[in-house]
Amino acid sequence: MATQAAPQTQGPNPLVWVQTKQKAAGQAFQAWMKRQPPYVEVAVATLGGATQGGVLGGVMGGMSKMNPTPPGGAAGPLGGGQAGMSTMMGGPMTQARNFAVMTGSHALLSTTIKKLRNGVEDVKGNMAASFGSGACFSLVSGVGGPNPIPNAISTGVVFALFQGAFYQIGKQFSKGKEKGGKAATDAAYFRTDQMLDTLGLVKYKKNFRKGMLSDTTLPLLTDSALHEVHVPAGPRLLILDHVSQYKGYYKQDLAKRAQLLPRDQ
Repeated sequence: MATQAAPQTQGPNPLVWVQTKQKAAGQAFQAWMKRQPPYVEVAVATLGGATQGGVLGGVMGGMSKMNPTPPGGAAGPLGGGQAGMSTMMGGPMTQARNFAVMTGSHALLSTTIKKLRNGVEDVKGNMAASFGSGACFSLVSGVGGPNPIPNAISTGVVFALFQGAFYQIGKQFSKGKEKGGKAATDAAYFRTDQMLDTLGLVKYKKNFRKGMLSDTTLPLLTDSALHEVHVPAGPRLLILDHVSQYKGYYKQDLAKRAQLLPRDQ
């Protein structure tokens, strides 16, 4: 008589497990950082930025060593061309130092500026931090030649302009995403907003959103639910009276919306 094999239970997905652990570790670290004095956060951010830059610089320096300059590459308008630039930038250790200074100073300045401005992060703060990191990179790498200070200033300006442009571009992309999300949210509160507009209670729209009292909850509204989202007694009575009159309409509207939703085949 054949025996049925016992069903095999699949273990947890290793990738999901790693992602969960990373997320938990990140949340724990952020919670720990919030309990620390400001100078600790600045120091940790600076150390992290310098470490990342050092690793990146070391990798780039190692890759440049693997690509030797061709014999004709020494000539150029800079009196050395690619070979001169390679000599100026140095090997893996030198580039690791240069990039560590650049990213570390940027993290130091950006975190300090954000702390001094009570958490405000905008294009001005980003440009100021990039100016400082560009100037530090110019000084430590020696790209300024015989005029280090003017070249450090010009390099800082270039860094700041690029960072400002990238920040504005990223801001535009994020605005587009926020508009899309806001449109979807407004659609979920269409009947709710319509009711509040009719009753002259527009200022309580944010209360409904905070309590997630969307169109689907309109037929279920109770005095306690409205009280929980801090709607005063008078407006609560008006809202409940309106809902009691149009409860059948709201239910029919929700049923029609449900019919329009795509169904699984």
